[in-house]
Amino acid sequence: MAQKTSSQTSEHEVLLKRVGRGMQELIEAVSTAREQAAKAQGLHPTDFACIGYLHRVGTPVSPKQIIAQLNLTSGSGTALLDRLEAAGYTRRLPNPDDRRSLLIELNLETAAEPLQRYRQIEQSYREVTEAFSEEDLEAIARFLEAMGTFTKQLA
Repeated sequence: MAQKTSSQTSEHEVLLKRVGRGMQELIEAVSTAREQAAKAQGLHPTDFACIGYLHRVGTPVSPKQIIAQLNLTSGSGTALLDRLEAAGYTRRLPNPDDRRSLLIELNLETAAEPLQRYRQIEQSYREVTEAFSEEDLEAIARFLEAMGTFTKQLA
């Protein structure tokens, strides 16, 4: 394996810093965009995130799954589910596999407006990513998957 020159090391460090700053800026921008989108819909950001999660999953899920996905306490999770059900965004269904538990189902009709906002955001992201080559996208995908796996291990 060839040794890196000091110039190559310096360039590598610059790239690492750019990636780090880019990740920080992206995380902050996503958080701000989610808050603004939720506010525009008259929703709490956590409510908006839950609607998005339920839509991505596409099937009813347990309250425990929602609480884990959104990193909530059980009390906060219960309050969230109560708010979403009261607003008509979700329904509680009996779990066919376990009579003692419930599943949470997204009401697609009531959630149509927040979901439209999610689709607009996703389309905007897609437009940005379409400018990259397949090789670039492969590298970006590997990077994001590795960072996601690593970050989950920190939690």
